[in-house]
Amino acid sequence: MLKNINLLKTYLSIVVFCTLNLAFAEETTMEKAETGVNQAADSVKDTYREAKEKGCEMINGKMECAAKKLKHKGQKLKDKVDTKATDIKNKVD
Repeated sequence: MLKNINLLKTYLSIVVFCTLNLAFAEETTMEKAETGVNQAADSVKDTYREAKEKGCEMINGKMECAAKKLKHKGQKLKDKVDTKATDIKNKVD
């Protein structure tokens, strides 16, 4: 699972690098605002998930919460990929 996540990060980095080099269009104010809102939402989701993990560990112990923690890491990565994809789309448009 971790190899897949690292592979996905590498792939995303390559795609972002190539796309940014090709994209020279300017973002509108609304597109910049959308990116900011998406990043803020990702931050709130991440904080919420971390709080749930801490509570789970306090109540159930670390071993029982390991799967949830891994799931949250995957969700965090997905959120970042979605936000970055939207940002790139806005820059290209």
